[in-house]
Amino acid sequence: MRTPFRKNHGKITFVLYNKPSFCGGSCLFCFKVKGLTKSTTLNDDTSLAQTTNWCGVEQLSERFNRYALKRGQAHKCDLAVKGDSFANHDPDYLRAFFKGVYDFLNGSESSTFEEAKVLQQNGADRCVTLKVETRPDHIDDEICKLMVELGITTVELGVQSLSNSVLEFNKRGHNVESVKHATHLLRKYGFEVVYQVMVGLPGSNPATDYQMLSEKLWLNEYSPDALKIYPCLLLSKDYVFQEKLRYLYRNKAWTPISSELYVNLLRQIGPFLPRYVHINRIQRVIAPEKIEAGISGEINRLLIPESQCLWYRSVAQQNNDLEANFQDYTICTHVQGNDRFCFEATINRNTLLGYGRMDLKRENSLALIRDIRVLGNMLPVASRNVLQRGCQHIGIGTAMMRKMEELAFKKGMLACIVKPSFGTVSWFKKNGYRKISEYYWGKPLTESVTNKIELPEYLQFNSTNH
Repeated sequence: MRTPFRKNHGKITFVLYNKPSFCGGSCLFCFKVKGLTKSTTLNDDTSLAQTTNWCGVEQLSERFNRYALKRGQAHKCDLAVKGDSFANHDPDYLRAFFKGVYDFLNGSESSTFEEAKVLQQNGADRCVTLKVETRPDHIDDEICKLMVELGITTVELGVQSLSNSVLEFNKRGHNVESVKHATHLLRKYGFEVVYQVMVGLPGSNPATDYQMLSEKLWLNEYSPDALKIYPCLLLSKDYVFQEKLRYLYRNKAWTPISSELYVNLLRQIGPFLPRYVHINRIQRVIAPEKIEAGISGEINRLLIPESQCLWYRSVAQQNNDLEANFQDYTICTHVQGNDRFCFEATINRNTLLGYGRMDLKRENSLALIRDIRVLGNMLPVASRNVLQRGCQHIGIGTAMMRKMEELAFKKGMLACIVKPSFGTVSWFKKNGYRKISEYYWGKPLTESVTNKIELPEYLQFNSTNH
């Protein structure tokens, strides 16, 4: 199964696909399989999506069956919705798609999307994180508000390169300024920001790739929370349509990066990866027989020991017993940029048990919590950890939140605000947060704002007026 069952990162990931739709781009490196979304091949995930006619409910139901999960057991669900550029879909289609998904997790069918979202706050199973993928040039205020309305927590941007000349050569259709603007907007509304970048692109070179991965990405205007790195590949014409890249390859105008050079690049940039970033992937999961030119074998991520990113230090990667006693944890803070912070819960100095992110909005004296998550084996929502073993439900999430609130207070902030997924609202309520708008929740840090937290105007919207 392409998306295996895992619960050692604090939740269970379910990959769902939206229906195929034009992404708005015409990139040299992109490939197309008839009947599928762009840049996807026929595999377990896409085959399931196609078989169900791209129905979110049926995809999720089949995943529960394949994972042998019983519904209504308060599972913590991470929904990863893929398929072309998310922001290019019709909003009403997306509302219907997610209404069905929330109804499935709630265990009952709602009459409206608004009702489904409210019921998800105490749903039989909970969506705790929800991620989508889109192009940077599709991000504007209206799209951000729509994604807030849908309950999305994480947005993956197809950045590909931070060189305008490389982007132009590949006919990407956006420039570096689009990336900066999209990143700024997404953080402004409270999303976790993930970049997808490619190495070995036509028009690029090893020095450009090295500079991007070791230096440019970590400038203040970028500094993504998580990163996916993909080597550019040419797939077999028996499987995909990728003629633009094939033409360059056959005319010796492009040569894909080799495994040896790529591993060497990863080892070189390892020491430059900030502790706050989560390296989600270092290559595409594509069957070797489908690759005509480029890296076809699996690269072991653990061969890059210099990295101190969140993934490498996570409790699941440190060969720990995930049911050990982790109560002697400590919480530390890293600067992620101007007025941006990453919080860590660690044990034995370097083993990561959980992390979170917070940005300061000095113009409004508000601290915006963008992420809090606890790793280790998933425990059902609100269940008691009687033995106090493992990472979950021993107070790590609450302790990180308190550290966030303490730092925000020291920095002169008047309140903390958060845009929770609908499945985590009850946890924030339990920790003293109250509803201050349709989608944002807040907690005063001083007595002067006990009765009223003033949101910036751009966050004062609801599903009926944006």
